[in-house]
Amino acid sequence: MHNKYGLIIHGGCGTHDPKDKREEAHLNDQLDALRPIINHGWELLEEGKSAVTVVEETIKLLEDNPSFNAGRGAAIGTSGQVELDACIMDGKTLSCGAVTGIEGYRNPISIARLVMEKTKHVFLMGNGANEFAAAMKQKKFPREYFYTPYQEYWLAQIRKQEKDTHYKGTVGVAVRDKKGNLAAGTSTGGMSNKMKGRVGDSPLVGAGTCADNRYGAVSATGYGEQIIKTGLTRLALSFVRFEKMTMQEAVVAAIADMGTLKDGLGGLIGIDALGNFGAYTNEVYMPHAYMGSSLASPFIRAQCGKNGVLSLAK
Repeated sequence: MHNKYGLIIHGGCGTHDPKDKREEAHLNDQLDALRPIINHGWELLEEGKSAVTVVEETIKLLEDNPSFNAGRGAAIGTSGQVELDACIMDGKTLSCGAVTGIEGYRNPISIARLVMEKTKHVFLMGNGANEFAAAMKQKKFPREYFYTPYQEYWLAQIRKQEKDTHYKGTVGVAVRDKKGNLAAGTSTGGMSNKMKGRVGDSPLVGAGTCADNRYGAVSATGYGEQIIKTGLTRLALSFVRFEKMTMQEAVVAAIADMGTLKDGLGGLIGIDALGNFGAYTNEVYMPHAYMGSSLASPFIRAQCGKNGVLSLAK
């Protein structure tokens, strides 16, 4: 189904035990949050806003919602740090901006866009990224603002060795605007109990985020180390480019490739140059939503269906 314009968003992927009431409630909170967020993104698209602006503004809402592992609801690290990563990419020019190690700023996606538009660089890290955010007059918040009961619970469980590492909730958006331009963005708090300074896939162009008007726009979520090894979003666009796959076929193929690695778990969303959506995960769930000019209303799902078929429901 071609869409002249549209957007698709994800709220991370992970395992899910339906008997765990905490996890069941958290997943429902994420699904409930997706509807007003995608509706806002859709309004911006209808107004004629650029793909880059729609990506930024939609991700800001995801970052501000404590149900997601990005911005306010980000994972807590080994020393109690909350370090945020983000990347945004313009498919028209291949311009991109990325930050890692952001602390105290709730919307790293906006800082990433400022890197793209206000500097000659692509990627700022740690102290430099935080100093740049301050220079750009971004509002800073105390560390406690980012602590949520859900993330504090997971940190405690991991420290007691009752749970494995936890990465659920990374957020991402891919957009095709009315002019046919594409953009993608991804934002995350990384893994619970991560080492200070750890960088995952989300801020890395070609791993967690990639956009190119000729082929598509893609955002990833999952086990970052394995996503980096496979260059997952670039791999998906390579399938579109060289194998002439639809976006849905490409994300399925890319996840299958990563799935050959130990712990190769993750998910992808995307939209191609023809306006076709794709979404797939080899995890138990990946809350996602999409809206396009050929669709009557937004579709919101927790899973992607059997054999990689994009579920249409709700």
